[in-house]
Amino acid sequence: MLSAPPPTPSPDPAARAARARLFLHRFEKELFIHIDALEGNNQKQIEKARALVRDSLMQIAPVFAKHKHMLGEEYSMLDVAITPLLWRLDYYGIQMPKQAAPLMKYAERLFARPAFSEALTSAERGMRK
Repeated sequence: MLSAPPPTPSPDPAARAARARLFLHRFEKELFIHIDALEGNNQKQIEKARALVRDSLMQIAPVFAKHKHMLGEEYSMLDVAITPLLWRLDYYGIQMPKQAAPLMKYAERLFARPAFSEALTSAERGMRK
């Protein structure tokens, strides 16, 4: 399962980049791997994927009660990587519990970035209510 990134960003740029690569790898192996199932037709696989994604996101939700972004106060490639998944939670039928409020506030901050909204296709815009 995903765990929250360390609470304080490293002053060492190489260590920060290494941590970011590690989390990108973990996102790929623990979150993004379920996208095919979420977009498939097998209801049993869809439900399992929903639960796994929700549980993985809940692991990192507490970090956003203290930090603005994934690696602290600075926007990083981790924020860029996870934004499309957060945008599609409703589309995939993933209901986050109330304890995920810090994560969902974080998501709204990401969605409010002009570059994000400009990059959305019309199909992607229709994925959120």
